[in-house]
Amino acid sequence: MRESALEGIQRMLGKIDVLPVPPRVERLLVRQAAKMMDRALPRQQGHGRRTAALARRIGSWAGLSPDSLHHLTLAALLHDIGLLALPPALVPDAGCLDVQAYAARQSHPRLGAESLEPYRFLHKASVIIAHHHERWDGSGYPYGIRGTFIPLEARILAIADAVDAIQVPGVSDDVEREKAAYRILIVGAGTQFDPHLVEICAQRPALIVAVN
Repeated sequence: MRESALEGIQRMLGKIDVLPVPPRVERLLVRQAAKMMDRALPRQQGHGRRTAALARRIGSWAGLSPDSLHHLTLAALLHDIGLLALPPALVPDAGCLDVQAYAARQSHPRLGAESLEPYRFLHKASVIIAHHHERWDGSGYPYGIRGTFIPLEARILAIADAVDAIQVPGVSDDVEREKAAYRILIVGAGTQFDPHLVEICAQRPALIVAVN
């Protein structure tokens, strides 16, 4: 199922690649591809859409140009596409993983980037996806690069991805989740996350609220 889902998404992206459409229409069409990912990865339903909204908000606060925001949005919508290239036992739906399986799953940013490289309109997005699990201190994956060697858009996507993934037991209220998210960002500043981006977020709250 997951292999056919990936192939279906790639066929759709191939059609978009040859269409002379403006960026806004590209984003709308890629959102449809993200919905196809939702069907293949039901436990992550809506994650790409929410992560894209968060990433655009942070990117705007960080002063990204409209072109950079566009490519960041495409990357955020498709950032987990590499999971579809993994064996079913390694995807998040599979539950707990042993050490070897977890290490294998760390290849999904690279696999995702490789799956998007053939499409010209996704060249920049594929680079962002390749690095969205790198960490500021260099302990991330798949390449272990650090600091400003990580593309800025990938550092923004890393924050947006982490914030949307936060689950607080017994808490469903967005305001409370947002408080927890800021605590996690502050603790991870300088290790997992770009400290300057965390500072920008801390100065301008309302990350999660109104995104869902």
